[in-house]
Amino acid sequence: MKIGIRWPLKGKNLRERAEFAHKVGFDGIELGPEYLSATTSEQILKQIEGTNLSVSAIVGSLDLLNPDPNMRKNAIEIDQRRILIAAELGASGVIEVPVFGPPRFPNVPEVISIYDLERKLLVHALKKLAKSTEQTGVSIFLEPLNRYETHFLNRISQAIEIIKEVGAGQIMILADFFHMNIEEESIERSLKEAREFLGYIHLADSNRLPPGTGHIDFQKAFKALKTIGYDGWLTFECEAKGDVEKDMKDARYFLKNLWSKVNPSSDLRP
Repeated sequence: MKIGIRWPLKGKNLRERAEFAHKVGFDGIELGPEYLSATTSEQILKQIEGTNLSVSAIVGSLDLLNPDPNMRKNAIEIDQRRILIAAELGASGVIEVPVFGPPRFPNVPEVISIYDLERKLLVHALKKLAKSTEQTGVSIFLEPLNRYETHFLNRISQAIEIIKEVGAGQIMILADFFHMNIEEESIERSLKEAREFLGYIHLADSNRLPPGTGHIDFQKAFKALKTIGYDGWLTFECEAKGDVEKDMKDARYFLKNLWSKVNPSSDLRP
């Protein structure tokens, strides 16, 4: 079991945040664009040196469905560079949310629906990135978000369809329990359906607070993960409800204790 953290973290810079993550007991740290735009891989590794932390994943361009074709081209180029950076850092993948918010393309329903247009554009972009993933062994992690954060790619099943359409490279799924709790009929069933493509996990409870403070059934979810043999990162992306250090220590203990007690089973019911 590898537990990483994106946030919450204490500290003014990457070094202080990495030291905090190590102190609390995390195994890895996920890096957003704030660390990647003006910093080399060598500088990042220097910042986390001595903390025993791995870089679990890094964030991509988050702009593959920009309406401007030049911006889309730039987004693909950013992701190609991020894949190389991830390889240098030893990270497992580059996280991509194709678009945030409402549709940004004009609606021309007599020609093509906005969703179909966006899907074609995303598949086109991912096919261009597939070769880089094959050359480096670094995955692209597609992250479905809930309907209140994006109109596109809300469910695990949609991500599976897109990955199958791309048909090449290491295009995988990032399953975020907070978003799944809103969009999926059954978190554990969706995890099982995604077993072939599941590459990364984000953890937060139903209230966006640390695991164990809401109503998500982590026991069932962990049972599903163990059943399908998932051995990737489980990475915190949540809010703190009070003292950050105490909250993270409590949540980490909750997860490790629960994971150790859960037994995989082929008879997994939603």
